[in-house]
Amino acid sequence: RAPLMYCEERAEYFMRLAVFRLYEELELSIERIQPLNCTVKKLGETFGVTGRLDSEYYNKKYDRLLEKLVQSNSEELGRLVEITSSIEPGSDFYEESGIPFVRVQDLTKFEIAGTKVFLNKHLFGDALRPEKDTILLSKDGTVGIAYKVDKDEDFITSSAILHLNIKSDRVLPDYLAAVLNSFIVRMQAERDAGGSIINHWKRAEIEKVRIPIVPLEVQRQVGGLIKESDKLRKRSKALSEAAVKAVEIAIEQGEVKGRELLEDFMCQDSGD
Repeated sequence: RAPLMYCEERAEYFMRLAVFRLYEELELSIERIQPLNCTVKKLGETFGVTGRLDSEYYNKKYDRLLEKLVQSNSEELGRLVEITSSIEPGSDFYEESGIPFVRVQDLTKFEIAGTKVFLNKHLFGDALRPEKDTILLSKDGTVGIAYKVDKDEDFITSSAILHLNIKSDRVLPDYLAAVLNSFIVRMQAERDAGGSIINHWKRAEIEKVRIPIVPLEVQRQVGGLIKESDKLRKRSKALSEAAVKAVEIAIEQGEVKGRELLEDFMCQDSGD
């Protein structure tokens, strides 16, 4: 249990450190843009410009964030990435085997959780697949979840998950994924997608999201910390799975055999 807790704690530590390094470079924190008790704006500054009537959209905290981003070195997301979307076949096409079909509920910023939904290989063989360094971004329901894939993948995403592929040399994939998961973008998504029963982040709004651009060396530092966190998170998951298997073997073949399996795994893991 101790090695498992160590990996989990260290993974969380490196993730927090990466986020801190990002905010430190930008001299930005959520405390500095907390809302005032009220916001006063004229009709010509609100509905006449945006077409939005929901009061939360005009909360002062959003203005403060965007002012800070505009003043700093930032760029619209649409100028940094190519945005494409996949398909929405409908539940009638769901099968128990075939090509994994990933939906928003299967997506986290750390991984793609195992899906129980699949699509026919012959009908959907040409559908869009994520390539190495593609960032998957949710736009419906739980909006703003960003996950970067580390290699070419053989699964299909729903149309509620956009594929972002970097087209500019101003940002690195791991850094961009970190920014997309930060409060900097989360607040922009919250503002755009709010005002309705089911959150829906429009592609035109996503393209306008402001992304802070920091020096590449800082981006590499942030990316390196995130990779270290991801490495420890995967190790934690592997330890957990090995422990479960050891318990199963201990039940079936005896406690000594189960302990030997877990010790062998620990030796191999430490050797890596």
